[in-house]
Amino acid sequence: MARLTTFSCLFALACSGQQSPPPGDPASPAAESSPAPAEAAPAPGDTAAAPADGAPAPAAPPPESLLALCNKMCDAVAPKCTKDQLESCRITCKNYEDQNEACDGVTRKALECARNDRDFLFCSNVVPINCAKEFKALGVCAATGVAPVEVSKQAMPDGWARFEAKDAGFSAVMPKGVQASSDAGVKKWSVSAPTGASYEVTLRPAPPDKKIDNRYFLKRSRELFDRCADKMKLHALIEKEGHTSIQFKVVCPEKTQQLGTMHVVGSNLYMLHMKFPEGATVDIDPFVYSFEKR
Repeated sequence: MARLTTFSCLFALACSGQQSPPPGDPASPAAESSPAPAEAAPAPGDTAAAPADGAPAPAAPPPESLLALCNKMCDAVAPKCTKDQLESCRITCKNYEDQNEACDGVTRKALECARNDRDFLFCSNVVPINCAKEFKALGVCAATGVAPVEVSKQAMPDGWARFEAKDAGFSAVMPKGVQASSDAGVKKWSVSAPTGASYEVTLRPAPPDKKIDNRYFLKRSRELFDRCADKMKLHALIEKEGHTSIQFKVVCPEKTQQLGTMHVVGSNLYMLHMKFPEGATVDIDPFVYSFEKR
């Protein structure tokens, strides 16, 4: 199964290097009459002297190139990577030198987010959960050539709220009216929306394994989705200390789509799971990206 790699979508605008400000006007010849009072010289170390009257202000330097920004991201994760992995990071950065101008903004946001997130694990070819939206926008732009329009700043859809299950140690953004239940040792919190979509969070023990990776989640998915697992996709593996998650998408024979995120936290397996009729317009991101461990 494919992971969501930091550089699976390569596109950006190459920016030019630093430009020197235009040279100042040549000094005027000395006047033969009484000299005008001399202007105070700039203080030592003060390079921001005001331009002479009528002279154009120095041009602002161009924005940092995407190549330079990408290399800084590589520098930020250098302590976590082997020499070969770091070299691979720098080689991949060269793909940003000649890319679609329309994707410049979303690319900068993604690279800056990854550089500033201390949980970023380039060496594992994954992106931090805090940057998932930025890299998703980058992927959309790569596929369409058009930067996605930023959605409303509204924290959550109308009629939704952050639900907190204190006894289970988590919270998630869901439609209001969540009901709790339990069956065969599996705890469940579920609610339906007017759009026809259902949202639920389940909590069950996480079967132990030597490594929590794509293969591990594939096993769990076959157990959880039965025949629907035949048409299942896993992506966006996120690894943090003591917390590993992956996103999934399932298409069942009855044309019902199911998607969400599985989180292994310690010995617990939390699954954010939503179902909706194929082709329905539903709210996905506010739920899928909202999980917080308390």
